Amino acid sequence: MIEQGEISIADLNLEVRLPVLVLSNRRFHQLTGRVLVAPSEQLEPFPWRIAHGDTTYAVDLARTVSIDNLGDVIGTVSLSARNQAIRALRFITA
Repeated sequence: MIEQGEISIADLNLEVRLPVLVLSNRRFHQLTGRVLVAPSEQLEPFPWRIAHGDTTYAVDLARTVSIDNLGDVIGTVSLSARNQAIRALRFITA
């Protein structure tokens, strides 16, 4: 099962599959069959964009995708980066 804070490859209805940061938790996945993800972007990080290595994940561009559209898990972010992403999501949706 996909876990919050994992980095996975996802089909976002684009011509290519992109790395995404999983924002939602296991309960959300079980209830909806979907995953809330932040896509990777070529943008500078600011409060609602999370830098991890050479990649920036755009929480402000978060969207849901079917669990079936997620590919392999390719990594995880640190606990502090995961918490920063959740805080950004709460700020945006408050």
